[in-house]
Amino acid sequence: MINSSGVLKYNYNADYGYKLIVEIDPGIVELARWLVPKTITLNKQRYTPHISVVRKEVPKENWEFKSGEKIQFNYDSYVYNDETYYWLRVYSEDLIKIRIALGLTPFSEKSRPPDGTDCFHITIGNIKKL
Repeated sequence: MINSSGVLKYNYNADYGYKLIVEIDPGIVELARWLVPKTITLNKQRYTPHISVVRKEVPKENWEFKSGEKIQFNYDSYVYNDETYYWLRVYSEDLIKIRIALGLTPFSEKSRPPDGTDCFHITIGNIKKL
């Protein structure tokens, strides 16, 4: 496991709803992309490198809890994939505590990686046909 940190960024808009991410060092994603075999054409992720904490959910309380604070997390350097996405698994007790403080479960369908593991994730790319 590799230890790192990032900054909590909250956002809300009428079209998208509530969103909470951890903005991370882009170098994490750049390095992970080098670990993917060169025979695979990996599209870059749409958004800047981040960890999704709240997405397509409605927090029950404490919106903007710890906004702008630095959060610690650990990530596995192994690059996981399914038929579409490539990602790194992320583990953070701080993020679980924040989700609980917001009145949410520790993980959601959108905060978990595509394989459904009870952790968070960093998407490093996809192989969608563009």
